[in-house]
Amino acid sequence: MKKDGWGYFCLLNTVVFFSTYEVINKTLVGKIDLFQVNFLRFFIGGLILLAFLAIKRDFFIEKNDLLRVTLLGIVNVAISMNLLQMSLIIAQSKASVVAVIFSSNPIFVFLFSAFIDKEKIHLYKLVGLCMGTAGIILIFMDKGDFSLVDFKSPILALLSACFYGLYTVLGRKVSVKTGSLKMNSYSFIIGSLISLPFVLLFCKVPEASFNFTDIVKVIYLSVFVTGLAYLTYFKGLSIIGASKGSLVFFIKPVLAGSIAVVFLKEKASIYLFIGTVLILLGIITIMHWGVMRGRIVKCTQGLQR
Repeated sequence: MKKDGWGYFCLLNTVVFFSTYEVINKTLVGKIDLFQVNFLRFFIGGLILLAFLAIKRDFFIEKNDLLRVTLLGIVNVAISMNLLQMSLIIAQSKASVVAVIFSSNPIFVFLFSAFIDKEKIHLYKLVGLCMGTAGIILIFMDKGDFSLVDFKSPILALLSACFYGLYTVLGRKVSVKTGSLKMNSYSFIIGSLISLPFVLLFCKVPEASFNFTDIVKVIYLSVFVTGLAYLTYFKGLSIIGASKGSLVFFIKPVLAGSIAVVFLKEKASIYLFIGTVLILLGIITIMHWGVMRGRIVKCTQGLQR
């Protein structure tokens, strides 16, 4: 297998694992406290990444970077992922809707980049933002019922996507300096430990009759969706590059929605379909307008000849 082919294989592996996250979590609702699941998946996943640091014998991190990594752990694990869990706990929630709304996080990356990194706001980025926003609004209209109860799950998922976008922007500089593997390993472990007091105080302890299948699901989320998926993500990006590699993630909403329809028997509405398309077009426009514009110019020149 060629080098680029291996890179895309790694990224595709990550997308497949990530796309099962909302669906697996939804099946655990009512069987085990999802805040406990969040703690376990990031703590175990962080330890798995730490094991790879042990192989490289590279544990050192400067004090200032440790403080930044701690902040990242709070924003990502303690806030964003717990909000995502809360969006799935609600009885009326749909895993497919939650997955699509959370996949809109690159839109928030654009917004935070403009305010924090002072990136210039171009017209094409505003167009992409408008398309993504329109897609989110359509998904909110999924049930046609505008009661607050029906809005709770998508609102929580949107807040989760917002904080994940903030995590991505804040983590850029830290990742360049410390390395993605070290940054995520330490932030996963620290973030999960910061969440632990809340888990111990407010979450229900699983009963003695806890289902073995549910234990397997938690292990799967910890080892594969968090640990292995992040490793293949970093490996793929190191081969393909961030700009090309991120294109693979545009299939996550479609794949996650399809998995939810097949395994959870969720019905895919026209609102979800059109909303998904608009969000994907918005993200592609924001992140890859330069490539798109170049191809449009080439096609136009070809037609004029």
